[in-house]
Amino acid sequence: MHFLHRRKSMHLTVAAILMSATAFLVETVSQPSRVAHAAQVNSYSTFASVSYDAGSCGADDTAGVVERPGIKKILKVSNTEIYVAGCFTNFAGVAAADYVAKWDGTAWSGLGASGDISAIVHDMVMYKGELHIVGEFNDAGGDVTADMIAKWSSGAWVGLPVADGVNANFGRGSPRDLAGDYAAALKVKENNAGTSDDILLVGGKFSNGINNGTSGVQFPYTRNIATWNSTTWGSIDTDSQPFINSAEAEYVVHDIEVVGTSIYVSGYRNSATCSSSSTNRRNAFHKFDGTTWTKPITVIDCPVGFGTGFGFYTMEAVGTDIYVGGTFTSLSYVASHLGVYSTTTGTFSAFNSFSAQHGNGAVVRSITSVGSQIFVAGSFPGAQGTSGGVARSTTGSSWQGIGRDAPFVVNAIVGDALYNGTDSRLLIGSAGVNIGGIAAADGFAVINVSSVSTVDAVSTDVGTLTPSFDPAVTSYSLTIPNASASVTFTVMASASGAAIKRTNSTGTIAMSSDTDVLSVAEGATENISFATNSVSGSSTTTYAVAVTRSAAAPTSTSSTTVAPTSTSSTTVAPTSTSSTTVAPTSTSSTTVAPTTVAPTTTTVTVPQPLVSATKSATAASIAKYAMVTVPAGAKVTVKVLSSSSKYCKLVGSSVKGVKNGLCKVTLTVKPKKGSVVTKTVVLKVS
Repeated sequence: MHFLHRRKSMHLTVAAILMSATAFLVETVSQPSRVAHAAQVNSYSTFASVSYDAGSCGADDTAGVVERPGIKKILKVSNTEIYVAGCFTNFAGVAAADYVAKWDGTAWSGLGASGDISAIVHDMVMYKGELHIVGEFNDAGGDVTADMIAKWSSGAWVGLPVADGVNANFGRGSPRDLAGDYAAALKVKENNAGTSDDILLVGGKFSNGINNGTSGVQFPYTRNIATWNSTTWGSIDTDSQPFINSAEAEYVVHDIEVVGTSIYVSGYRNSATCSSSSTNRRNAFHKFDGTTWTKPITVIDCPVGFGTGFGFYTMEAVGTDIYVGGTFTSLSYVASHLGVYSTTTGTFSAFNSFSAQHGNGAVVRSITSVGSQIFVAGSFPGAQGTSGGVARSTTGSSWQGIGRDAPFVVNAIVGDALYNGTDSRLLIGSAGVNIGGIAAADGFAVINVSSVSTVDAVSTDVGTLTPSFDPAVTSYSLTIPNASASVTFTVMASASGAAIKRTNSTGTIAMSSDTDVLSVAEGATENISFATNSVSGSSTTTYAVAVTRSAAAPTSTSSTTVAPTSTSSTTVAPTSTSSTTVAPTSTSSTTVAPTTVAPTTTTVTVPQPLVSATKSATAASIAKYAMVTVPAGAKVTVKVLSSSSKYCKLVGSSVKGVKNGLCKVTLTVKPKKGSVVTKTVVLKVS
């Protein structure tokens, strides 16, 4: 009985050790954090369903300053009167919406009939209650005087004619002098507040000036910039002009601003290269103070590697400052791609150290403001702290990319502050399609300037956050097993337009995707934080995680203890009695100390299901890849996150590739009984 009891004790001891080791294994090789959370609020929207066909883009095809086709300009008159213009036809599926379209608060419409406008519209403005447009079109609405400039009046397009003149090249009264001339900029200047003597400033490429009605004869001093007073054409100054010779006239006027009584004109040189002289490059910016034209730029350099065109492409007056953007470096030695001109001091300065990528296509195309925030649009993937084609900043703050789903290139941006009395938004125009992951947002979208800065979900591919994630809780700990040298975080902002900056021991970066990887040494603790800044810039929420990697487990040594064997003894009785007594031989006993056996863990790697333009991954295969158990009878679904819609799409219940990249999906398993499991899974599309 004693021997049997000892064997039973040994078995129980070994079993206890194995159970303990198994418990240790279960604790350290845990399932990834799964966080059920509300759907992310998409900061993007659009008006109805928007699409377009390509149009004739004219000079923009070679200037390199605008992405085409698509929307180039946006004009808001009211919530029920918003216009878009650019290089497109059949906007929103409306046959008459060629190059100009109108939103009336309910639906999109065209102005006139299909074909009324024949080529790109560069700019538009309301002047004396009527919409005026400029571009590279001829005979708008069939009016032979409506070349390069027209107005929408009483339901028809009409020109701004030269009084009683006959232009031999372009018909009676056309202001266009040469076939290659076109208008590109408009601005209304109030001469006297409250009166009707406002004038319309018109800029563009007028090689010799505005034609006066006679072939080969122009109005004096109207080269690239002229005036229209609702009746006649004229010049800003009666005895001078900013573009004196043909070399200076290479700078097409792309924008005009008025601050106080002064007029500011920005120019862009449409050419194959930026190899004009340093003196000539100063023609990118002119000022007229009411008496004299001057060139405030001291020096301006060509961008590195841009290759097509040079100069100022856009301006935005904010108070007494004028923000200027384009394709330039070393503007008066202080600014690149974006600068600020003070009309009070007459000097340029940089704005929050903005720097754009020095490469082909790097350009600031549009600038706007909402409250104290400055928003810039263009193509600048290398701009500090930004991503996509829209960035925001305010005096003294860093740059923030607005939405990782922003189009790579944005041509137009308009701030719409307190449009409903409470909220603000940005109207953006682009050549992009499916903006913000919205299938019906081609070329035009709205970004809600949200003040939400919370994170909707934080999940990891290994370990479990403590406590469980809650948007209201900002401090967490995480333990990962020794076998994992790193952990991948997936962070979802509550509002898709909010920017997230990650900080760890290597520094701070603006996250360009929803995921970030943190490496952790054996037995060490690394800190990581995610700071979410709202689209409005009015709030920031920071979530901190202390990540500890378990130390390597010590290796136990097996030991065996053998008890000594006692010697058998024999006693012989006296011969008188023939008897023999044999002492019992003690049983040799062996005590075996329990051997600690480290459990063997086998990691099974499930290959990712193929996702491409021709291959689809089912929900079940994604669950298998993500190592999520699917109970019998459970419902398995997947949803493509809006940030990944350009890389993949949902076809039925499967995920199919659109183009190469990382596709993020939400996997949901709903068993008949028990808790619902939700997990974010990243798939590579190839």
